Amino acid sequence: MGATYSSDRIIESEIGLNSCGVQTVSDRDWHVKRVRHDFTLMFISKGRAAMTVDKKRIEVGEGEALFFPPGVEQNYVFLREDNSINKWVHFGGKLASPLESGGARKIAFPNVKDLENALDGLVRAYDGIGEQREALKTAYLRVIVALLRDAESRTGKEATKYPHRISVALNYIHINAYTKVDLDYAASLSYLSRDRFNHVFKEVTGFAPNEYVRKIRVERAKPLLRDEGMTVRECAESVGFDDVNYFCRVFKKETGVTPKKYAEGGN
Repeated sequence: MGATYSSDRIIESEIGLNSCGVQTVSDRDWHVKRVRHDFTLMFISKGRAAMTVDKKRIEVGEGEALFFPPGVEQNYVFLREDNSINKWVHFGGKLASPLESGGARKIAFPNVKDLENALDGLVRAYDGIGEQREALKTAYLRVIVALLRDAESRTGKEATKYPHRISVALNYIHINAYTKVDLDYAASLSYLSRDRFNHVFKEVTGFAPNEYVRKIRVERAKPLLRDEGMTVRECAESVGFDDVNYFCRVFKKETGVTPKKYAEGGN
C-alpha cells in the first residue's frame, strides 16, 4: 500500500500527526464504521461510547479510550443522550509500531489527567500559528505515545517509565517559555534528579531540555521579527533572552540566518 497525502496518510517517519481535535456529541447519534491507515486514539473526557470488536460490544467510559491500530476496522457509537466529549488524535510512525499488535481495544490509563493535558496541548499546537507548532506537536505526540505504551505495560525504554512526569514538566515549560524557565524546578516537578530528568526528557521529546526551550523561543521569535516588526533587541527580550548577542547566535544556529536577515525576508 503506497503512502498517501490526505489526513489519513501513512507516516513513515519516527512519529507524525495526521489530525486531532475535540468533539462534543450532543445533536445526534454518531455511528462510525471504517478502516484507516493510521492509529486512532479517542479519549472519553466526558460521557461514554461503545465499540464492537469481533461482534462483541465493549463499553468505554469516562477516562478511558478507544484505540485502533492501522488497517483495523473501527466500529463504534456515541449516543447524543450521553453528551460525550471525545478528544481524538490520528497519528503514525515507527515510535508507535509496538502498539500495532492487539487489534481494536479499550485502554484504561493510570494517569488520566496527564493524558488529557497532553491531548489538550496537542490540539492547541495543531490549531496554533507559527512554525513553532511543529516542534510542539511532535513533543506532545511523543508524550501521548509514551503514555499509551506505559498504559499497556510496554517497557524497554526509559521514556515509558516516566511519561506522565515529563508531561507535567512540559506544561510548566510551555507556560513559562518566554519568561524564565527553571529546569531544576522542572526536574523537581517530575520527581527526578536533574541528570535523570535530562535523559528521560530527551527520550520522550527528542530534545535535551535546554535545546527544547531554545527551539520554542526561536520559533516564537520568527513571526515577531517578520510580521510584527520588532527590533532584534525587542524580540530577544520578548521571547526570554536577556543577552541579545546570545539570542542572535542561537537564532542563527537554529535557522541558518541572523535575526536581522530573517526579518528582511531571508531564509
